[in-house]
Amino acid sequence: MDNIDNSASIDPAQSISPLSLGRFRESIAVATGAVILAGVAREIFVFNVGTETVLQDLRHFALDAERNLGAWYSSLLLMLSAFLLYFCGGLSRARRLRGSYNWYFLAVIFVFLSVDETVGFHETLIDPLRSAFDAKGIFHFAWVIPGMLAVFVAGLYFIPFLLRLPRRLALGMFVAGLVYVGGALGLELVGGLIASDHGMQATNYIMVAIVEESLEMTGLTIFLWVLSGHICDHNRLYKIVR
Repeated sequence: MDNIDNSASIDPAQSISPLSLGRFRESIAVATGAVILAGVAREIFVFNVGTETVLQDLRHFALDAERNLGAWYSSLLLMLSAFLLYFCGGLSRARRLRGSYNWYFLAVIFVFLSVDETVGFHETLIDPLRSAFDAKGIFHFAWVIPGMLAVFVAGLYFIPFLLRLPRRLALGMFVAGLVYVGGALGLELVGGLIASDHGMQATNYIMVAIVEESLEMTGLTIFLWVLSGHICDHNRLYKIVR
């Protein structure tokens, strides 16, 4: 009976080894670096050679565009984050920790962000909001107005959840979120100011857009590292207790 009971209460982290998570983290870091470098190389190529070549403008490697490698990769990172958040929710429930549902709530948010990265729901808000508020300057890309409100509300909601987490985990998640939001919203404001005055073809705007997208990918990469590290820690703790 004891053997049956033990097998019936298998922890979901048992099937994941630290070695496999280590390889996952390394692969994500290398892939993120490769996508960013490809985007930077594309801009250097276009700036120095132009678009009147067989390769044209290498649009599929542009970081600040839709339906390209960068957008697909960011969407993938968001979906992977959603999967690990869901998995962390399962670990939290297995240990009967308070507020486990917050992991699932975060997973749903990240699924939506992943879909939006590909479909571009937020971009449909730009023209109506720009007209409604006569948005200019830093609010040129007017979706940032509801975007900032959403981040503020989400921050207030999840602060108690973060404070209940282990300090290293909470700090890692906060830093990852700060890097991601700093790129997605902070530099979008800067880019909006430049685009409003000089247009989206200005060199300054392109440079800001590259840094913006790079920060988003870097923030998501840090987030995946933090979550996978949490799973590793949980796995080691389980083996010690068991």
